[in-house]
Amino acid sequence: MSVLEVVAWQRVVGLGVLLAMGSPAWAAGPWRAVVRVGAAEDRALLERVRGQSSDLPVVFEVEVGPALEMSPGGAWREAERMAARQDARAVLWFRRDGLELSVSVAAPRTGHLFVRTARVEGAPKTLTWSVGAEALALTVRSALRAVDAGEPLGELVAPPPPPPVEPPPPTPPPAPAPVAAAPVAAAPVVAAPMPSSEGAFLQVGLHAALDGYHSGGQQGLSLGAGWAGRVLRLRAQVLAARPVHLRDAYTDLQLGQGAALVWADVPFATAGSWEGTVGLGAGVAGFWRRTEARSQDVEPAPSRLLAAFVVGPAVRVAWRLGPALALEAALSGEVLLGRPRLGYSVEGGFVLREDGWSVRPRLGVGMVMFP
Repeated sequence: MSVLEVVAWQRVVGLGVLLAMGSPAWAAGPWRAVVRVGAAEDRALLERVRGQSSDLPVVFEVEVGPALEMSPGGAWREAERMAARQDARAVLWFRRDGLELSVSVAAPRTGHLFVRTARVEGAPKTLTWSVGAEALALTVRSALRAVDAGEPLGELVAPPPPPPVEPPPPTPPPAPAPVAAAPVAAAPVVAAPMPSSEGAFLQVGLHAALDGYHSGGQQGLSLGAGWAGRVLRLRAQVLAARPVHLRDAYTDLQLGQGAALVWADVPFATAGSWEGTVGLGAGVAGFWRRTEARSQDVEPAPSRLLAAFVVGPAVRVAWRLGPALALEAALSGEVLLGRPRLGYSVEGGFVLREDGWSVRPRLGVGMVMFP
């Protein structure tokens, strides 16, 4: 196995361990780790650690200086001082000893010290150096992940600092002597009246239906006006749909549709500001056809407006937002009597091209305004 394959395999293994164990660092807040660097190799190792620990909520703060082992009081005391200056939860430093390179991760708040050593040959950023550096970076990531989880790795080299002692709460003053007071009658609570659903209204919204002529059906605008009584809702409604193009090898047929209907609805369920109604409607549907020839062998018929009778039921659900506004959704089924059939006249015969559905479902949403 080549050196590049080893490095790639280590990255894959690191990612697999992360996904399998489910790191809690995604939900944790960011925290600091101080890194002591003193040579170019230390900076190169820090970049490897940054890459392997990018999924952890840790912010690396760099301090330039000599190795911690050269500090007065030893490495551990210097790590405690660095953590106190930066308010950090972990302190990292590297040490080169011949062909061996060691990394130390200290957690001063719990008194733990984690040390790992690996044989790392070559100069920084060479292939042989990268293999050992990646292995150390993965080890540092595991140690930082343990610090983030509150369970640091390594040996306990110093007792954790004692928790802060909070002063006892002050003694409350004696309660005052009770004073008799005249009873005060509570004001009656009156529920706010629900807005009335009676009166004239206007409706505007959008609608969509499956008609059998076009695979996408029809979509357009709906406008209406009516009167809402105590037990009966009357409504006049106009539907307009955007034209669709029906193309084949011979013609380009543009079909536009619209309808004018009247509805009579009765409420069947009421709960707070919600109301459900069911009703029956009837009206006229219009079809406007315009044909353009795409082949010299076809003679298009003149444009024409056709009409069909429409009747069908509808279910509506309205949510009253206030005295003057409600949101409404409606589902209806329309039965068409006399719908147009589209096709070609060939030698006195009729060849069917498009035949719309005799029953088409329609969904509408909109606003109802009570002026």
